[in-house]
Amino acid sequence: MRKCVCVASRIAFACALYGASLAPVAAADLGGYPDYRPPKQNQNYGDGIVVPSNYFSWTGLYLGGHLGYGWGSTSSKNGPGSNGYDGAYDSFVLHPYGFMGGAQIGYNWQTDTFLFGLEADAGYLGAEDAKRTSTGFADTEYGGYGTLTARIGYADSRWLLYTKGGLAFANINNKAGAISGGVEDATDRTSKDETQLGWTIGGGMEYAFRPDWSMKIEYLYMDFGDVNSTNADGDLFIHDNSLHTVKVGINYRLQDRYQPLK
Repeated sequence: MRKCVCVASRIAFACALYGASLAPVAAADLGGYPDYRPPKQNQNYGDGIVVPSNYFSWTGLYLGGHLGYGWGSTSSKNGPGSNGYDGAYDSFVLHPYGFMGGAQIGYNWQTDTFLFGLEADAGYLGAEDAKRTSTGFADTEYGGYGTLTARIGYADSRWLLYTKGGLAFANINNKAGAISGGVEDATDRTSKDETQLGWTIGGGMEYAFRPDWSMKIEYLYMDFGDVNSTNADGDLFIHDNSLHTVKVGINYRLQDRYQPLK
């Protein structure tokens, strides 16, 4: 009996030593970057030579495309002391909406899990809305758009969470005026068709489903502020445009897949 206990104790002691020897390796695995790690990395080949392990990196240049949807709010109102709607209305509120599509290009710098990047995108947005009554009307129509933003994010191997903000521009056509006898009154009609500059803020999530390819979903709010226009009678109109967008995109990265662990 004592002999069995002694043998069992020795076996248990040996197992404990073996388990303790594996603890640092397990801890290293839990804190590492297992995805896309090349084989035979981080191994000691003797004589003090250790091959460093690598991790998936977001650093580098990328380009891609996106599709999405935009919706917003536009108010077109009489300016101070003006009567462009012939007294029938003080303002119209529109809600333009439509699909969008375009392309993007950017560059990322990653340090450990922190990411900083710059991104530019451009495309076309088919958002529009119009309201008409027997005495007045207002139209809003978007066209080309783009953004130039900085973004910061948290990278966890193939996953990236980020926020971004910067400049936005869009071609917006704001029309408004009075209606008389069922038709637009030429002297009370105004139109402002130009590229408007504003600001944008938002964020998104990106996932690298292959070493060089990733997909993202992103939300942005764009505010273009107020623009003024006048009609033939000299009446002042004020147009305030803002927009929300949600889009999905795909990116191709033009850099090495891996970087040494730091």
